[in-house]
Amino acid sequence: MKPEERNALVSLVCCPYLERSMLRRLYRGPEDAVRMWKEPEVALLDRVRDPHTVALRIRRWRGQVGGSNIEQWLTSKGIECLLPEDTAFPTSVLDLADPPVALFAVGKAHDEWDQAHSMAIVGTRRASSYGLEAASWISRTLSTHGFTVVSGLALGIDGAAHESTLESRGRTAAVMACGPDLCYPPTHRRLWENIKQRGVIYSEYAPGTTVAPYRFPERNRLIAALSKAIIVVQAGEKSGALVTAEFGIDLGRDIYVVPGPITSVHFRGAHRLLQDGARLLVDPQDLLMDFGFPHETEEREHIPKQWEALYNSLESEANAAQLAGWLEEPISHIYAGLLELELAGLVVRLPGGGYRRKVRLAQGES
Repeated sequence: MKPEERNALVSLVCCPYLERSMLRRLYRGPEDAVRMWKEPEVALLDRVRDPHTVALRIRRWRGQVGGSNIEQWLTSKGIECLLPEDTAFPTSVLDLADPPVALFAVGKAHDEWDQAHSMAIVGTRRASSYGLEAASWISRTLSTHGFTVVSGLALGIDGAAHESTLESRGRTAAVMACGPDLCYPPTHRRLWENIKQRGVIYSEYAPGTTVAPYRFPERNRLIAALSKAIIVVQAGEKSGALVTAEFGIDLGRDIYVVPGPITSVHFRGAHRLLQDGARLLVDPQDLLMDFGFPHETEEREHIPKQWEALYNSLESEANAAQLAGWLEEPISHIYAGLLELELAGLVVRLPGGGYRRKVRLAQGES
């Protein structure tokens, strides 16, 4: 693509007055971008219902931008605009029937994006403690095996998936229903900042674009396209996670569902997916095996003798106070043991201050 064509296209993509759906309908190629940018009236007349209004919006934005280099302006904000011709562009989104013309990215994790090792974890905003625990367990397991965890930064399941991945020092991608420079929901500001530093923020929307109801389904289609498989942890009958799963089905992605109590309305959507043929997920180890990883077992060798009882108490997650009560030991003694076991790679510290045994490859497996 010629520099003039690229600048015209990126300028149009950044236009805050053009809806992404309209731009996808209008854009047919690099030369189109130049015509729309320089002579919008001519380019748009036969493609939209009100071409003069659209042309006015483009001219208004062109007046604001002037002759400046639009990508330098983005760089000053820490934002990169990725076009399909760019090596960092995640080409799996081109599988969509209506792929984005471009994607905005913040962070460096996109430099080595690998769709074959990216998993979406989605679910309800009104998550139960069980749902949050399941999302954390699955994302932690996936991230420690090199998978990128993809989600939408929403409250509930999404946030737990992102948080647990970062706690495990893994890579995560948040796909936004607003501009890449805005945090939504605002309560996830700290998480959003951490993802920018250690993962990647993706958005189809121009900087400054605020959320709108119709943008969430558009966002969900990108989550599905970016991922090798979609894992639905907890979803009611009207959950946006079901929209992501539907897009995944259309794209031929594998759909996994974590089951819940049949009495809970907050799992009915997830259970419908199971009835429709989604795969049951009761242990993330099963998911790893589906993608070529050997089964893992707990390694009990080389445990310091003085900490065997402590190690054996960590079959399920527990914090130091609980362990001190169970073992009738001073909490300072428990902390000393947990530190030694953690440094030895035998236990892992979890979000919220809990601990759990770390699984390792069984002897003889590779």
